Parts: sequence; structure tokens; C-alpha cells
Amino acid sequence: MNKNTRNGLLALGLAAAAAWYKMTPEQKSTVKAKVSDLGNKVKDGLANLKKQASPNNLQSAS
Repeated sequence: MNKNTRNGLLALGLAAAAAWYKMTPEQKSTVKAKVSDLGNKVKDGLANLKKQASPNNLQSAS
């Protein structure tokens, strides 16, 4: 990771922390719900990919 990328990520993190600090409790709960929902969607998507790639589901080439 080069210096510009690291500094950009640091600035993004500081901006997110400042925004989080200024949010009302209702806004924080909305953000938490959205992040949790996104995490669940990613987990479900990975589980589906794992099922599709399992050796039982692969067809042989013979």
C-alpha cells in the first residue's frame, strides 16, 4: 500500500468517525441496521457460492 492510499484511508476513517460522533441515536441505529443487513446478504451469498462449488454439485466431464 503506497503512502497516498494509506493517507486516503486514514482521512476516510477520520471523516467516518466524525460523522458517527455527530449522528443522533436514531441515525446510528439506522446505519447499524443497514450494515448488519449488508453483512447478512454477503454471508448468504457466500454460503450459496459454497453450495454451488461443492464437489457433490459438480458434474464430471466423462
